[in-house]
Parts: sequence; structure tokens; C-alpha cells
Amino acid sequence: MDKTGLYAKAFLENIRGTSALELPLAVSRLGALLKKKEETHLYSRILKKVISAFEYEQNATVVSAHPLDKKLEGEVFEKLKNNFPALSKENVNFFVDEKMTGGISISYRDFLFDGTVREALRKLIYTTK
Repeated sequence: MDKTGLYAKAFLENIRGTSALELPLAVSRLGALLKKKEETHLYSRILKKVISAFEYEQNATVVSAHPLDKKLEGEVFEKLKNNFPALSKENVNFFVDEKMTGGISISYRDFLFDGTVREALRKLIYTTK
């Protein structure tokens, strides 16, 4: 794998489970890292690979603060299947993010549902200002 591919893979692993609101900061940090390493010429190629990976992502990702039991996993899958009929159980990956206070985040292609406690608090803070 070339350097661009390695950076893109590392970036994708780093942003897995990140909310859409945090992505601009992650992209900015990538740019700062490349500038520090004097490799800014790779920036656009890395982002193209990342975007391409998202466009062709066939798997749905479900991230929760705690492991979901089989019943809840089944309910989440059924909700996803109602909205995305082509989705199969083999294409849904469940992850646990212990940094998450609570809630659930679901991403599939260009769909993102952020039902985390962090996002609920963010909305509460910004709507009460």
C-alpha cells in the first residue's frame, strides 16, 4: 500500500464513530499533520480515497456506549432494513466505544444518525442560547 493509502486507512480508522460535527476538526488535524511532515501534496489524494471509501461503503456501522444484547441488535437491524431494504445482517457491524457516555450512532453510506448523549447535550446547549 502506498503512503496515500496508509494515511487514508489510518484516517478512516481514526474517525470511525465520529459525529458529523466533529469531522471538520478531524480533517483540519489531518492537514496540520501533513504540513508538519511536509507532505501537504498528499492531502487531496488522501481525502479523495477517504470519500471514495465512504461512497462505496456497503456496511452499516452501529456504535454504542455498551454492548447491545441480541434483541436490541435485531431491533436496530429491522429499523435499518425498513429504511435500506438492500441491507443484510452480514453488512451491519456493531461496535462499542467506551468513550461514549451513552446512546447510539448509526452510519450507512451518506446516512448518519447521531443519538448519542453528547449530541443531545450539544443540541440542548445550542438551542437554549
